[in-house]
Amino acid sequence: MATRVELVPFDTQQIATVQRDADIFVVMKPIVAALGLDWNGQYQRINRHPAIRQGMFVTHIPSAGGEQEAVTLQLEQFHGWLVTLHPDRVRDPLKRELIVSYQRRAFRVLFDHFHGAAQLPTAMPIQSRIAIQNQVLRLTAKLQHTRNRTERRVIHTMIGDLCRDIGMAPPAMNELGFDAPHPSDAVAPFWAGIAELKRRGVVFNHSRTGGLLAINRTALAEEFKRAGIALKLDNQLGRALRASDPRYIAAKTVNSRLTGGGIHCWVFTDTD
Repeated sequence: MATRVELVPFDTQQIATVQRDADIFVVMKPIVAALGLDWNGQYQRINRHPAIRQGMFVTHIPSAGGEQEAVTLQLEQFHGWLVTLHPDRVRDPLKRELIVSYQRRAFRVLFDHFHGAAQLPTAMPIQSRIAIQNQVLRLTAKLQHTRNRTERRVIHTMIGDLCRDIGMAPPAMNELGFDAPHPSDAVAPFWAGIAELKRRGVVFNHSRTGGLLAINRTALAEEFKRAGIALKLDNQLGRALRASDPRYIAAKTVNSRLTGGGIHCWVFTDTD
């Protein structure tokens, strides 16, 4: 099969692609590096996903030091991989903005580069129309199954762009699943409870470092119960707290100033 390497301009960067007969593959490692993500982690993510890994193709591309092995993803699976990224978990605002930019525009830029800018629906080749329709179906299924607010808006924008290319009205986002509560709404009762404990003079911070708040979930649940604060400290709240940047830092074992030993805690910046 004939294989051709081509660099596609994307804003101030370039996306390396491999054209293998009629199929377009995207070289993954440079993109992962540009987004500030860990390559090993993303490679494992691709391999774990039953649909995305089907589009993986390992080839060799030229480089300054000679030919090197490159992991690529077929264009549609590349689009699917982009959707799995969670920009709201990235603390660096520039990297977060870059991920969103790739999610919203990279597939369209690559598609237009190789298939031509969006054509009138009646003039579009049937193969391109079918490819877009299949992509709309995949993104629609993804939108129905995710509750991440940022991810849902990115996916719905993608669906809208693709639907317009084939002259089809995009479905309303509220017809395709629903958002999880915004993290700030979900964690507000938690921080209100923390403020109440502090007001009462309850000592529950295990951190030895000033400016940090280390909370053991089990011990905090007991303090909330004693104070008459009805709040369930479950995994759902834990996930919401992780998104409550810039306060959340990590979940880890700390050397407690209260017990004198190691204890597992949620660690936050202490704003008070």
